[in-house]
Amino acid sequence: MSAPQKSSKQPAIRRYFFDTEFHDNPSNFSCELVSIGILNEKGSEYYGISKEFNLHAAKQEPWLKTHVIDKLDDPKTWKSIDEIRQGVLDMFEPADKVELWARNGSYDNVLICQLFGGMGEFFETLKNEKGIGHVEFRDINELKREAGSQGLRLPRLPDDEAHVAINDARNELKCYNFLKQLRKKSAETLENPTLKPRAPRKNGFTP
Repeated sequence: MSAPQKSSKQPAIRRYFFDTEFHDNPSNFSCELVSIGILNEKGSEYYGISKEFNLHAAKQEPWLKTHVIDKLDDPKTWKSIDEIRQGVLDMFEPADKVELWARNGSYDNVLICQLFGGMGEFFETLKNEKGIGHVEFRDINELKREAGSQGLRLPRLPDDEAHVAINDARNELKCYNFLKQLRKKSAETLENPTLKPRAPRKNGFTP
């Protein structure tokens, strides 16, 4: 397959926010994808639940059953790994660089690569099929450290919405925008010392 033609208007960076839920089995060093949610800054999104993970084994893990399995959509909507791979791939658009944002994303990064056969295969697929020059994994906690605010609390989901991959991915975008805005306000304060920073409320938001 020939590489996509690069447009002169191709953006330098596109950002995607994603989350995965998974069943981790240390006894045989396996990590099975349960679900993945991914969206871009424009609001387009994809949510896929796998029908190929070991549901019986996953239900034996009390935390996983309560917080993840019991919140999954109707099993009739679950998809094969091949379908999920294509759904994720269809999310990407040409760019010089793609940033993939997660939170505490070590497992998430492995699982999205695993969909394509590994990191090298993932990068190669994005390059050959989507015209993406470079892929960079980023973590929301990077921005939180840069913000440097003691005790800063990020936007959180209610318990009944958390640990649903697409909900968590949406919340990562919300956290990203919140932290970017906070950093912008900090920079403006440094440039104009007469401006006093507004103290964050207890929930982490400024009035």
